[in-house]
Amino acid sequence: MTTTHVLVLDFDGTVCLGDGAVLTYARLLDEALTATDERHPPRLVEAVLARFVGSPLADEPAGVEAALAEADGSPDGYVVAERVSRALGVADTARSAAYAGARAALADGRLEIEAPDGLAELLDSLPDGVRVVLVTNSPEHGVVQPLERLGLADRVDEIVTNARKPSGLPAVLDRLRADAGLAGRPDRLLSVGDIWPNDLEPAAAQGSPTALVERFPSVDARPTHRAATLPELYPAIRAWAGRAS
Repeated sequence: MTTTHVLVLDFDGTVCLGDGAVLTYARLLDEALTATDERHPPRLVEAVLARFVGSPLADEPAGVEAALAEADGSPDGYVVAERVSRALGVADTARSAAYAGARAALADGRLEIEAPDGLAELLDSLPDGVRVVLVTNSPEHGVVQPLERLGLADRVDEIVTNARKPSGLPAVLDRLRADAGLAGRPDRLLSVGDIWPNDLEPAAAQGSPTALVERFPSVDARPTHRAATLPELYPAIRAWAGRAS
């Protein structure tokens, strides 16, 4: 079958919704901190994360306001956790272990997740020539299993993990267009994601349209389309996919 369009979807925050993984990441970072310094306020990183995602803890520890300052301007919860934990002295090895633990919890089905309303139906409704590709910085373990639970695995044609966005994304997009015979048609690739610098800006720089799921304000973002939720972007995705070559 001839590929006429390539739809690139981000994973966390775009296709897979739920704060369980990032809050687990924060809890594991807190455990790493208390293991090395008993004076560390329990659940501090988690409390900052919970405040960021709009679900503040009922019993916030001291130091949340100061720690929040380290997270100012963060595009998502993972960046918040990284910046706050780094400022508190968490080593890179401990941060990597915490991230791996959170992804394992996601893979093992211990965390609640959901897909955006109507996403499966949207993908099923796209023309046959649209190739759907999931591109994520996450490792394969923690992506494939949730996709299966969400009923989306059979609706995605390719999964690119460990993509090293944003620096690695241009090469991924070049390869996807070349594989589809669309090397000279950047307009035939649409990148959809929730972080402008990571998911969309590299695509826009190549001349491709972009669609931003803007859960958190992105004042510097310049996407082709933007909305607070993915379902609000479905009409734009359908219109793009329906344009004749």
